[in-house]
Amino acid sequence: MSKYDQWWQDSVIYQIYPFTFADVNGDGIGDLQGIIQRLDYINDGHPERQSSLGIDAIWLCPIYPSPMVDNGYDVSHYTDIHPSLGTLADFNRLLHEAHQRDIKVILDLVINHTSDQHDWFAQSRTSQDNPKADWYIWHDPTQEGQVPNNWMSYLGGSGWTFDSQRQQYYFHTFSPHQPDLNWRHPPMREAIFEVIRFWLDRGVDGFRLDASSVYSKDPEFRNNPLKFGITDADGYSSYHHLYDKNLPDNHQIIADIRKVLDEYGHKVLIGETFIDNQIYDSVAFYGADQDELDLAFSFELPFSPWYPGYLHRAIVKQERLVPDPDWPTYFLDNHDLPRHLSRWVDCSLCTDTTALAKAAATLLLTLRGTPVLYYGQELGMEDNLEIPPEQQKDKASSPDQKDGQSSRDGARTPMQWDCSVHAGFSFGKAVEPWLPVHPNAAEVNVERESEDPNSILNFYRQLLRIRKQSKALRRGAWKSLIAYPHEHLAYTRTTDRETILILINFSGAKEIDLGLSCKGDRWRVLLSTELSIDEVDEVPTTLKPFEVSILRQE
Repeated sequence: MSKYDQWWQDSVIYQIYPFTFADVNGDGIGDLQGIIQRLDYINDGHPERQSSLGIDAIWLCPIYPSPMVDNGYDVSHYTDIHPSLGTLADFNRLLHEAHQRDIKVILDLVINHTSDQHDWFAQSRTSQDNPKADWYIWHDPTQEGQVPNNWMSYLGGSGWTFDSQRQQYYFHTFSPHQPDLNWRHPPMREAIFEVIRFWLDRGVDGFRLDASSVYSKDPEFRNNPLKFGITDADGYSSYHHLYDKNLPDNHQIIADIRKVLDEYGHKVLIGETFIDNQIYDSVAFYGADQDELDLAFSFELPFSPWYPGYLHRAIVKQERLVPDPDWPTYFLDNHDLPRHLSRWVDCSLCTDTTALAKAAATLLLTLRGTPVLYYGQELGMEDNLEIPPEQQKDKASSPDQKDGQSSRDGARTPMQWDCSVHAGFSFGKAVEPWLPVHPNAAEVNVERESEDPNSILNFYRQLLRIRKQSKALRRGAWKSLIAYPHEHLAYTRTTDRETILILINFSGAKEIDLGLSCKGDRWRVLLSTELSIDEVDEVPTTLKPFEVSILRQE
């Protein structure tokens, strides 16, 4: 199979945060059995039915044992399952049940760092000459007894922590509880490759690499230059990160990981290039010879305001920087970001979150590339901003975290299934969930929205079916029909046999002029918030307030 024809190019990926998706055993914490019980909602294996989403792949946030300082992104054992989530036998069953429904399974792979509770680190810190002494990034203090250099933690403050047992500093891109692995040390690299093979041998379909552009650090430990005019030397964003991320050596690391996956056939490799990377920095990790990532996450689209010009700019950058045979990917939400309805409603002219959610869904699912949904996005779930401090779980925080409310907890609250206690998270059991359910769960849930033909959920279901049935929407070329968008987005997806037109209005009733490109043609309505399905007419010259329409050329 060539790089031009891979399963992930036709797929929609659904990200699951396992601790808050579904709880079968009634302890208030999500588990693998809960995911199994809810697989039919994701994809029941029957494309003709309209009750499931028809998702092609699920991406599971970390399921490994962890002390949970960073809610699973601090791994203490790479080849087992967190006891709260289940067992390896449960995972084997999940994999089997998912594959029975034609759902691929993608694991989160956190290999920039481990937990400080990992046995590797416990051994590494015992001395400077033990067998795992070089598995992490260690450095002596300066002659003055200070930190080795000015490399900062992404969470703020120095990235170096002194270990009294070993009498050296170790480096951590994130929390001191997450020491960075030393990718320049061959035995450590080979141990990680064996971890990857362990899961591939079980049958997983690929990996999402966490923080994949910061594996390599400068071997000379040179200082990062301070940005011009900056006086705060303690902030991560105060520096040009020339020596602790996006290094050329990082590409060889990704390429070597890619070679391991290639031993097993058509497995997908997704990379979370660092959250503050520009699109160019991210797409460079496809590799000069297309031998690194299959999909490279970039944060420019979700970080854009809900405004046509800014969204258009991010899309055009992807189009120009990710030509064939590389393949773009897009997302609006994930476990590290506030949900898009919470982010965008204040910067949108539209205060109707249902209309905004349908417009955002249309954008995400009609661009050229693989879309990634975050659990509950298809319901219009929003951040829960009312989590009491004593119930918060997020012990790691971002540089923008200025108050006591953890923004990441707000985006990780339990999936809202039905109108029963705690929105059905524990299948009707009255146990306190791992995080509090959003107060809107009585209205925003799968059960309630399934009964409403105009709900966000049913809009997603229709849109996902249309995408699956249209080769133009899955593989077609993207072309904007408005050079400088201000009130609308209008673009086409085209193959030799099919042309789809997408219209998204970001304001009140407005005239729209698409020039000569669409005039005189007849178009069938596939999905619209205003027009009748299957209606055939010319392209509308006026869009109704916040209208979304998808049309196919007859």
